[in-house]
Amino acid sequence: MMKIRFLFIAVILFAGTIPSPICAQSLFSGLVLSERNNGLMVVEVQKESPVFDAGLRKGDILLEVEGKEIKNLESYVSLSRTIKNEEKVEAYLTILREGVKYEAVIKVYSIPVYQSWNEKVAKPADAPSNLKGTPFEYWVDRGKRTLAKVEKEGNIQTKVKRYHEAITYFYNGLHYQPESIDTALQIATTYRVIGKLYLDNGSKEESIRYYKNSLRLCVLCFKKTEKDDSLKLILINLKEIEKELGQIKSGTINSR
Repeated sequence: MMKIRFLFIAVILFAGTIPSPICAQSLFSGLVLSERNNGLMVVEVQKESPVFDAGLRKGDILLEVEGKEIKNLESYVSLSRTIKNEEKVEAYLTILREGVKYEAVIKVYSIPVYQSWNEKVAKPADAPSNLKGTPFEYWVDRGKRTLAKVEKEGNIQTKVKRYHEAITYFYNGLHYQPESIDTALQIATTYRVIGKLYLDNGSKEESIRYYKNSLRLCVLCFKKTEKDDSLKLILINLKEIEKELGQIKSGTINSR
């Protein structure tokens, strides 16, 4: 029965997902540039920074960022701000080194989360140094405490913001313990709840986008576990998504 439900909902929803909410780190931190006639020259790259890991070195000439030509510091600053505001966790660069063009990719997303859940979310900031438990426990606890505050919020925008904060904390936890099915299912459930919020508000397209993310994580969890408690929660999520999609199909939701 569970496999049938997966197939039924997957046919409806699984054509794409939305990016997870993130607290983007600075892609260009550790990079110092100087304006030259032939472009922007790298004059310093801090070790262990995202740009160092991407392979940039002193003396490189920065030509393009995300396919856009960089002619001066003003255009670089403007584009880097745009990238930060869009909360991107990777950026593609074209550099010139000793007369040869190279492509480089700056990445600040969590590799453990990407490898386990195929999701590009920013690496978490360092947890406090005086923790009593592990960083995983710290971030998951912050996620749960954030969820507990949601019911006190009044409007949908504030509630969604809180849910996104909780999701970010749970992903931070997965960075340290990516095999945690329980944490992934917390995220899946939170996505579904956001979908229901938008559905009740008459925002059909927004609700479906969040249902997609919930479904995607449920499918991945289903493939990774045989625990009865986890399978039960997966089935609950699937039943709710199916029921709420039925409201969309029947046209019984509010339209605003």
